[in-house]
Amino acid sequence: MSTLIELLRFEIDETNLPIRAEQVRARLASYPLMLAAQLILAPLLVMLMWDKITHGVLQAWLAAVYSAHAVEFYFWSRHRAQAKTAAENRAWDWRFKGLTVMIGIVWGSAGMLMFVPGDLAYQALIICVMMGLAAGAATSNPFHPPSMFIYLAGMALPLLGRLAWENDAEHWILFGMLSMFCFFVLKSAVELIRTFEQSQQRRFENERLAEALLERKKEAESSRQVAEQASQAKSKFLATASHDLRQPLQALRLFSDALLETAREPESIRLAGQIGKSVNALVDMFDDLLDVSRLDAGIVEPRKQHFKLGALFDRLYGDFAPLAQAKGLRFELPVCGAGKCEAQPGCSVVIHSDPFLLERMLRNFISNAIRYTDAGGVEVRCQCTPDKVGLAVADTGIGIRAETLPHIFEEYYQADNPHRDRRKGLGLGLAIVRRIEGLLECPVQVSSTPGRGSVFSFELPTGENARLVQPFAITHSRYDLSGNVVALVEDDQDIREVSTELMEQWGCQVVAGEFFEDVLRKLDFAGLRPDLLVCDYRLPHGMTAIQVIKRMREHWGGDLPALVLTGDTASETLLEIQASGATLLHKPIAPARLRAMMYFALHGEG
Repeated sequence: MSTLIELLRFEIDETNLPIRAEQVRARLASYPLMLAAQLILAPLLVMLMWDKITHGVLQAWLAAVYSAHAVEFYFWSRHRAQAKTAAENRAWDWRFKGLTVMIGIVWGSAGMLMFVPGDLAYQALIICVMMGLAAGAATSNPFHPPSMFIYLAGMALPLLGRLAWENDAEHWILFGMLSMFCFFVLKSAVELIRTFEQSQQRRFENERLAEALLERKKEAESSRQVAEQASQAKSKFLATASHDLRQPLQALRLFSDALLETAREPESIRLAGQIGKSVNALVDMFDDLLDVSRLDAGIVEPRKQHFKLGALFDRLYGDFAPLAQAKGLRFELPVCGAGKCEAQPGCSVVIHSDPFLLERMLRNFISNAIRYTDAGGVEVRCQCTPDKVGLAVADTGIGIRAETLPHIFEEYYQADNPHRDRRKGLGLGLAIVRRIEGLLECPVQVSSTPGRGSVFSFELPTGENARLVQPFAITHSRYDLSGNVVALVEDDQDIREVSTELMEQWGCQVVAGEFFEDVLRKLDFAGLRPDLLVCDYRLPHGMTAIQVIKRMREHWGGDLPALVLTGDTASETLLEIQASGATLLHKPIAPARLRAMMYFALHGEG
């Protein structure tokens, strides 16, 4: 649409319909102002020429002007809303052309009818009026090019012809000046037309882009909502399944431990041991899921202490050396590099970190290293500098391919376990490490060569000997619970009975019941005040441990310590328990751990 011929054709099809329809609507919108200007100007022009031109000519011309504009107004008022389809816009294109021819002839005739021979002043006046109308039409109507060109021609050609008719020097000069004026007006009009069309093109392109972006945004939002719903459904399913499965698993673990303690015959002891191993393997899987839930919920906070690495290494060696030896692997811990720890017996370097989160990280690394190493060995390296301690777990195992390295910290990802062999775990170990490294602020670096082994390394700050603690030195002999009154609220009868028996063996006086009201009634009847509340999270009739804790503390004081046992892994549940100030324990719970946590709760230890 850049050439003059294309502008005059003003072709309309489905491709350019949005732009053409906008041009037609703009032309119709500007019509009232154009009409008002010409209806006012026509009688004023007649008045100016009243003394120079025959009155009958002026009156006839004025009547022709008003008649032409009346016809134009009729079509405008009748069809102005019909500018949507291609056919309607083509109809307006022809109406504009026909009506403009009529208006151009009527107004252009004034250049001849009102031309006063021998009076240059009045000739200049009529030239100014005609050219003013032409320039106004060009600048105010760049919407429909054909009608604009027709109007310019209708206004200028009669006047140019009349000037040429005079055939003298003055009028040829005026002819030249008027021709140049018309040329520049026409050039300006073409530029305005192109500018208007380009602005409309950009507008519609921007609208299309905006619509496309909005559609993509809606799709992305819809996908995000679907993903969130799927994630929530997965979390809800895991939480529900975890709770439902942990209830019988808790009873199974308690019975397994009780069976092992009471077994006397060798065969019974062997069977009890096998049952215990199976239960422990199942518990380990649940613990991995639980750790991910707790870390994602944000309820795990690092408790950094100044402690010796040697104590942690002793624990790790005692647990993993037998596993490595069973596979014929060499297990070395620690392998000290250059630094201050090399000159000391064992590894006496002090670090500042959370001992139990660090232990979990190292256990996951060592466990994976032994699992995926069939020959050679596994070693835990320790290299000290004045302010940092570098730790690394290295193996001579199968290694990790370069393309799988970016994915090894993802949940459930196991590059060399396509058949999901449960003996190789759930694929959550490194996902847990990724969450812990953020809490301990120790980014993990991985280097691996397929067929030669892998190294997982990170750095920790050194600690201060003056603030040294011994987080691993507590023994079970310290967990003395003798003489403590324990209020136990548990709706599962098997778990309630076994837990009561265990706690009584530990020297506790236990008041147990399925409902909070039962326990409260028994305590009041016996005249006892509980030292500790142990409560299952989900109880009958929609009651939860949070409500029980609140009622018990209202009755016995706000300082009553509480232990909440739950199989839930939902982050909302974990945060709610944390906010209550109670100690959280996830089912299934080993008796030794239950005893230790009861002791800690009674003595205000974390």
